[in-house]
Amino acid sequence: MVKQTVINARLAQALALARHKDAIVLCDGNMPIPEGCNVVDVSLVRGVPTLLQTLKAVLNDLVAERYQVFELMPQYNPDMYQAIQQLVPQLPGGTISQAELNEQMLRAKAVVRTGDMGSCCTMVLYSASGMEKYVKQFDCRFEEV
Repeated sequence: MVKQTVINARLAQALALARHKDAIVLCDGNMPIPEGCNVVDVSLVRGVPTLLQTLKAVLNDLVAERYQVFELMPQYNPDMYQAIQQLVPQLPGGTISQAELNEQMLRAKAVVRTGDMGSCCTMVLYSASGMEKYVKQFDCRFEEV
């Protein structure tokens, strides 16, 4: 048994395979996912796990250098947008359009479907280099997930 946060085998594998600049997409249970994506469905029931729980778990195992949220999140789910910004203030953030998101999903190491049913709860994490200086610079650890 691994000692890391993520014990879902498919998600742990995707995180282990992520190299510099590779994408991991975290999406809500409502997000239409294009055919051909590497989907890792971690949803259990409506609302479990949430996007924030999944984000914390992933960031305990993945060194991310930046993130993008779905461009409609700041408008339609400002509380989630603020929560993400407060959770990872050391990471540069931005937004991504629906068209770009669809393209990114097809190239992503994983599209992680959460149980979150909130509006526009979708984001992309980009893996950082494994060099020690970046690991330290972008370190995100969370005690509770």
